[in-house]
This record gives sequence, structure tokens and C-alpha cells, in this order.
Amino acid sequence: MKLVALILTLSCGVAHATEIVYTPVNPSFGGNPLNGNFLLQKAQSQNAHKADSPGLSFVEKFQDALERNIINSLTRRIADGELVEGVYNTGEFLVEVNSGTDGSVIVNITNIETGEVTVITIPSIGG
Repeated sequence: MKLVALILTLSCGVAHATEIVYTPVNPSFGGNPLNGNFLLQKAQSQNAHKADSPGLSFVEKFQDALERNIINSLTRRIADGELVEGVYNTGEFLVEVNSGTDGSVIVNITNIETGEVTVITIPSIGG
């Protein structure tokens, strides 16, 4: 048995060892920046989380579309210089359009649910 161990020990060649160097893969930790896009795509493909998307009813979709249409129409008319004074209820917001003393347009937007008020003042053009 000792003879077999001696033969095995002598028959082994000389072993060379080198220093182990760690090279990170992720560019956030000093790796190659070209790996970033690949790693992001891999992470996104493995992501099983889906954001909750509540299905809107026809009435809710119609109300949203109508609200957007009112806001777009008001915005377009104000931007074109056609002052349309008045109060407009979009369902979620109360939009009040007034003319200022210096020819500007003042738009008060009130969130009906929270009561938060936003005031937008549009200066007169070419005044």
C-alpha cells in the first residue's frame, strides 16, 4: 500500500498555480458595459410580475374619452386665442376659465375629489 502511494506521488507532474482574479459580469459592479443590455433583457424576460390593469366598463371608457375631449377642446381654443369663459365640469375636475385684467387667460382647475386647486395663467400674446 505504501508502495502504491509512493508511486502515485512520484508520478504526478509539477502543479502550477496562478492567482484567482474575479471579473464581474454586471456593469454596475465594474463589468463590461456591453453586458448591460443583455442582462436587462434577461431580467425582463424572467419577470413574471404583471401590473394589475382593472378592466374599465364601457361607461367608464366613454366618460374618460369625453373628459379628454373636453379638455383638448378647451386647450385648443385657449391656445388659438379664442377665450371661452365659463366653468366646465369634466367629472373629476372643475375647470374655470376667466380673462385677466391685463388680457391674460386664467384657468383654475379644481380636483373635485380632493379639493386641490391649480391655477394656470397664460399671458396675452402680442399685447
